[in-house]
Amino acid sequence: MAESGSTDRDPVVRHPSDAQAHITTFWNTVAAGYDAHAGNVAEYGSAQYQRWVDVLAAVLPAAPSDVLDVASGTGYLALAAASLGHRVTAVDLAPAMLEELAANAAARGLAVDTCLGDAVAPDFPPARFDAVTSRHLLWTLRKPASAMASWRELLRPGGRLVAVDGFWFTKEDDGDIPALFAAHYTEDTRAELPFMHLDRSEPILRMLAASGFADPAAEPRPDLSLGDDVPYLVTATRI
Repeated sequence: MAESGSTDRDPVVRHPSDAQAHITTFWNTVAAGYDAHAGNVAEYGSAQYQRWVDVLAAVLPAAPSDVLDVASGTGYLALAAASLGHRVTAVDLAPAMLEELAANAAARGLAVDTCLGDAVAPDFPPARFDAVTSRHLLWTLRKPASAMASWRELLRPGGRLVAVDGFWFTKEDDGDIPALFAAHYTEDTRAELPFMHLDRSEPILRMLAASGFADPAAEPRPDLSLGDDVPYLVTATRI
């Protein structure tokens, strides 16, 4: 994966043992077709997409607020937040994903600031944002305790953490893993991702509490499902 600040579209994996290098290379590779793949996103303008927007509106602070979307990918949450009138900054370590996000924003007439950066330690001043959001990040997050501490530092008092994720990998069966995914999410890489094989939310909530967040909660939201699995809406507050 590219170092933070690189502009390479297809960063070279410099250290094969580096889990994040493999992860970022994978997401760079699939970026162009990500939105078109069934189950990744709800179609823009559909009733299902509107459900996501409505849920986000209910848990974010009143607009306009400063929102940081970490590991933003093609910008599913970032663009939804921008459509609600928020000032949105999106960070991701995959340059190709940010290119897709920028194209989506332009097509929809929305403003989102994009930055190449690491979700574990976003490079912004303390108390810069009113909300930190993520979607389908927690399972592939290395060093989640460090990330949560960073996110809390970036939030203003009363700021909200909002994450949508799920228990996508409750079984480890390499025979069911697509070849491209397996080539990057190797056994060694998966071993460095503490939340990848969770089947319950309690470890996430305990870590949020230990990181200083108040009122951590996880709610199953079948109404947000894009496939067979039920996503969870995770929220917490910086006090």
